Amino acid sequence: MDAATSPAVAIAVTQTLDLIARQLSGEGARLPGERSLAESIGVSRTTVRAALQKLEEDGVIEGQPQRGWYVRRHGSVSDRSSELESFTEVARARGFTPSSDVLSATERRATIDESEQLELPPAAPVIELDRLRRVDDIPICIDRTIMSGTACAGILDADLATASLYEQLQVRCGVFVTRSASTLQARAASAREAELLDLRAGDPVLEISTKSLAGSTVVLVSDVVYRGDSYRFQAELVRTQPF
Repeated sequence: MDAATSPAVAIAVTQTLDLIARQLSGEGARLPGERSLAESIGVSRTTVRAALQKLEEDGVIEGQPQRGWYVRRHGSVSDRSSELESFTEVARARGFTPSSDVLSATERRATIDESEQLELPPAAPVIELDRLRRVDDIPICIDRTIMSGTACAGILDADLATASLYEQLQVRCGVFVTRSASTLQARAASAREAELLDLRAGDPVLEISTKSLAGSTVVLVSDVVYRGDSYRFQAELVRTQPF
């Protein structure tokens, strides 16, 4: 029998859910440690760990390295994977329904800065895509993406209200995004951002600027502005050399 579907694990899952419903203070609450849970439920720590992993797969809780387990915040996106995933893939993997309001989608000439970022000739054609991204219909972020008009020709024919941009680039344009480099900064929301994200002007947002490549070719750059309460970035750092 698969340990994840064993009766002991099922009991641990049920009792942990009961604990969350009766004793914890809701979204973001920290669960007791694995040892404490195992003792209160009357099962092994191995069984508790399997139950917690099952609840994480179901989108009920989330694990934070070196910190423990927490009740997942509704409508939040937590990125702690070393794999390159799109917004759509991250949301779906956590049991949410992603969607987008396409605010604008146009083809035009690149600015000088965009030409440099995309490593294109001056005034080369680019595609600008501006979307309000949602999770379970809750506005999460504003995504402004600039793509090479040559490499990404035909992407404007895609239904980008529900589809993954990365997926459509691969299917329609033969562009497989293999890596990206990002910078993050916290700042205050502008009036437009506040209106779209259901915030007040000046509320905290997290801006992530990304350059994405297919092999060695830059194919798109993006600026994504997340609500401050809807995105958590987690990283695990390893020291390889002693002092």
